[in-house]
Amino acid sequence: MKTLVIGVAILGSSLFNTSLAKGTLDINKELKKVVRFDNNQLTLEKNETEFVKVSFKVNYQGEIEILGMNYSDEKVKSQLLKKLSNMKIKKSHNSEKVYNYNFTFKKL
Repeated sequence: MKTLVIGVAILGSSLFNTSLAKGTLDINKELKKVVRFDNNQLTLEKNETEFVKVSFKVNYQGEIEILGMNYSDEKVKSQLLKKLSNMKIKKSHNSEKVYNYNFTFKKL
């Protein structure tokens, strides 16, 4: 039987507000494109849940700048950081906006 790893981004603070002062970036869409893990890519046991809480900005070059993190597993955090560091935002965005996300990962 195949195992499935699910990554869920739980939105924090004011992320539901879609109007930005300096841009039209939908960070949720951008994250969904990049934060994906294939079977067995994450080292989780079945029904085990891990989390990574991250606070970040998107700088002028469109790269993610991590401001702070809290996590339950070092390997999961490292793999998420690798995904986030590969992101390149090309759409207009507010480089002063701080995003707060709680990523929850569970193997089913």
